[in-house]
Amino acid sequence: MAPAKTGATLLVILKVGSMRRGWRVTLWFLVLGVTALAVESGEQPMTIVRADQKTRDRVVAWVVDTPIYQQESYFEVVVRTGGKQFQGQRDPENAFEMMPVFWKPGVKVQGRVQGHSLYLKRPNGVEMRFVIVKRSEAPAEDPR
Repeated sequence: MAPAKTGATLLVILKVGSMRRGWRVTLWFLVLGVTALAVESGEQPMTIVRADQKTRDRVVAWVVDTPIYQQESYFEVVVRTGGKQFQGQRDPENAFEMMPVFWKPGVKVQGRVQGHSLYLKRPNGVEMRFVIVKRSEAPAEDPR
């Protein structure tokens, strides 16, 4: 009977050891993930590189194998923050919505990055949500 009890004890010790290792690995990946997100979360100052209102064609119907197009406008903004550059796009909520006129290259705005979204604050405090379509390293600024 003694050998069976010893074998069972050894099995329990091995299982506990692998559980601890599993928790350590899980905790390690959790810490890495939080650190990676911490760089982009929270409100931070951003510099506008480019802000444009553009148009694109959208197929609205097909008539005998011929597409019928309609032009749609959208907003595109490129901002720089913390050595990174983000390009975002936004569809206007209605046909009369305009890009803020004070968003010119070089202007500082408050914003935050959350997942695939870029939120930029207008001077009245309202946030505009842009979908991030491109992330890249920011090129070096001109020392003028």
